Amino acid sequence: MTLRADAARDAGQWQTAALLYSEAARLLPNSANLRIQAGHMFKESGIHEEAEAHYKAAAAMAPHDADLALQIGHFYKSSGRPALAAEAYGRALTLKPKWDEARNELAALGASGWRAVRERHAPTSLASDVPLLELVPRPHEDLLVDHQEGVEMRRLGRRERTRWGIETTLRGVEAIRGFCISLRPVTEVQLYLNGQLIHRGMVKGGYLLKHERSDLGPRKYVFNIWYDFSSYVPGWHDIEVRLMDGRSRPLSHHTRIVIDEPLSERAHAASDGVVEVAVGDDRTIEQQIRSRRSMVREGRRAMFATPPQTILVQRADQLGDVVVSVPAMRRLRALFPEARIVGLVSSANRDLVETLELFDECLPIDFPDDLWERRRVMGIEAQRTLQRQLAAYNFDMAIDFSENASSRPLLLLSAAPVLVGFRSDRVPSLTIEIEGNTHDRWDGHEIVPHTNKLLGLVEWLGAMARSETNIVRRKNLSRERLAAFNLLETERFVVLHDGARLKFSRWPHYLRLAEQILAKTDVRVVMLTDDPVDQSSLPESLLASGRFELIDRRLPFDDFDALLSFASVFVGNDSGPKHIASLRGTQVVSIHMARNNWNEWGQENGGLIVSRRVPCTGCLVWHDPEECGKDFACITDIAPEEVARAVYRLL
Repeated sequence: MTLRADAARDAGQWQTAALLYSEAARLLPNSANLRIQAGHMFKESGIHEEAEAHYKAAAAMAPHDADLALQIGHFYKSSGRPALAAEAYGRALTLKPKWDEARNELAALGASGWRAVRERHAPTSLASDVPLLELVPRPHEDLLVDHQEGVEMRRLGRRERTRWGIETTLRGVEAIRGFCISLRPVTEVQLYLNGQLIHRGMVKGGYLLKHERSDLGPRKYVFNIWYDFSSYVPGWHDIEVRLMDGRSRPLSHHTRIVIDEPLSERAHAASDGVVEVAVGDDRTIEQQIRSRRSMVREGRRAMFATPPQTILVQRADQLGDVVVSVPAMRRLRALFPEARIVGLVSSANRDLVETLELFDECLPIDFPDDLWERRRVMGIEAQRTLQRQLAAYNFDMAIDFSENASSRPLLLLSAAPVLVGFRSDRVPSLTIEIEGNTHDRWDGHEIVPHTNKLLGLVEWLGAMARSETNIVRRKNLSRERLAAFNLLETERFVVLHDGARLKFSRWPHYLRLAEQILAKTDVRVVMLTDDPVDQSSLPESLLASGRFELIDRRLPFDDFDALLSFASVFVGNDSGPKHIASLRGTQVVSIHMARNNWNEWGQENGGLIVSRRVPCTGCLVWHDPEECGKDFACITDIAPEEVARAVYRLL
């Protein structure tokens, strides 16, 4: 039988040989070699379960056979079980320590990425010796690039829902801002609308490009066009920004935009980005804007001048969605106990909603989930009917409790001035929106009940609606510290601080402001500056005054805190010291540039905030100040007289 098995093996008849060797092993149960041969043949036949049984039987008979251990390792490797292969190769190397073949097999497993030993419990956090590579500084040469010629737009309209869809939209006075990268000097920027030249002006530049690899590379040329689109017919238009060099060879940016009706400053009193110009004024738009008075607003403010009186709550979906919304609806009622709250719900859920007694009124609608379109739909006539029904309530605020975006457009039918919901492109730029999620690190899904997310939305709304003071005075800080600055304990004084981390955000007129305050009041003026000052360079009126003191050194914190805490008025840029002064309860005049919103970063506890209306408000210029294009008119055009009048109001 063994001879027949050998003959079948030599002929490549693996399965026949396997059966013959297996039968021979049954007749000679103590033969390890027959088991090994049977294992080999079953392996070649692809019958791995039988092969493994024979190999294991052979290993039990010959536990010190290094070659058998190696063969078993080959079997496990070929059958896709690296852990058992590594174990077998390791046993072979233990039995024959200097065996290169076994060592090479183990090395090959390691080279493939196999890790022979693993921790039984994976660490729950980053090991202390694992560096965060994304925080490691990169070599400067790794940041160098070869800049390509072209036009980069920084601002050209905003995404809005219009009669023509959600499109890039221009309204009234707008800023069209960006830069051009060119190997040739650029001399002019031109603006075309529907092929018609409507503006031409100068560019600023050429600035060296940061991170440019070549010293002879291209340069940056900046433009910031202020233009009034109020006179153009609403609808689709083609717009082109064209940059010209001395030989009239253009680089351009071309796109389609929507022009819509202009916004009024009166309707958007809190926004410095909404700007109107006078009809019939012969001056340029820039001359008109830059000659206007600055805006002076109260530091103490709230999103709602009065609490909303009528609130629409949308939950126009499934039964379970309503049930998980109950805690959030209860919390909304607690936040606005005097408001009339109307629930907009699907007809199928009306009975349940009325039993909850959470709404003053329930308005049922049919808003079916269309299986073909895979979204909820509502016909035009049904929308118009709903719009007329909602108009009768004169809603102050409308909230969509659905995280799914299908119902978000319904908010627009309410005509409420304040729209609240989860963030979605279906209704861009809700008044108050949230995008809050929890994550299972491995499957990406939520790890808290949906109820919690809805509560989070309402709590976020509550936080946005609150107006709370943030005053923390120090009990252990004495006015005696003022003696170091020649200030009497009962003396009134104004602190001016001209510093800010971003140098371009520093208002440049503090010395002129100091002169005016000294001339019009009897208070002392202490000016803190971040930069060393040559005293002889100060205006004569300040040098001659006994009520002016300039401090151009870093103070111990307690001294600095005392000046801010006991000042009658603090005047500063949008920087940390302004916030500290407000924290201590000091009256603050904040001089705020338009790179971000005054109502976001202005002090909150009182005082006044001075800013300017410019169409490029919200530029967020930071690392590349040359990209302003208007020499930071939003702060340099604030006049000393305007700030001085704000100081006088608070003294």
